[in-house]
Amino acid sequence: MGRPKIKKKELVIPFRETMAYRLLLVMMSAAAFIVAIYQVTVSLQAGDAARAAVWGGVALLAGVSAFFNLDRMKYARGPERTAKRFRRR
Repeated sequence: MGRPKIKKKELVIPFRETMAYRLLLVMMSAAAFIVAIYQVTVSLQAGDAARAAVWGGVALLAGVSAFFNLDRMKYARGPERTAKRFRRR
């Protein structure tokens, strides 16, 4: 019987650097965009141009935020073990 192998523990990745965090940000931005577009249409149907303009600005910011977070997703880190598993295939 040989010596038991001692496995190294993986480094803990901060949550803000993980793929899950980035996906949460993208989904929240997309949800804010959908809600803002809905509010714009409701405001325009009611004839309230000022409210529609404000919600239009919010929709624009939410859309830009979603694409920004999608771009930042390429810098997200994952566990080393998962990366090795994908490299093998």
